[in-house]
Amino acid sequence: MTDRPTPTYETDVPPGESPVECPHCGRPLESEQLLVLHEGIDHWERLGDDRREEFRETYRRENDDLRTFRLKLLGLLVVVYFAFLFVYSWQTTDPYSVISLVFV
Repeated sequence: MTDRPTPTYETDVPPGESPVECPHCGRPLESEQLLVLHEGIDHWERLGDDRREEFRETYRRENDDLRTFRLKLLGLLVVVYFAFLFVYSWQTTDPYSVISLVFV
């Protein structure tokens, strides 16, 4: 199985900074963590056992971070939903106005 061809990337690197570059395809990446993820996804066959284990651990940490982010967003969505619900119920004077809106 061969690696997918990687396109040429035009990047703008700020002065005084150097991106991490993939040793297999030359793709510039922002951090060492992104390099490990890139190598594990695009260059799996070329990696040694140590690098594959590092990819698995980095991938697991990334999934944990994403799960935490999604749970926080879900909590925020619930808070916003109930805030709108309470504001709406506070603004209406007729307790049956919601029922009339639904069934009319």
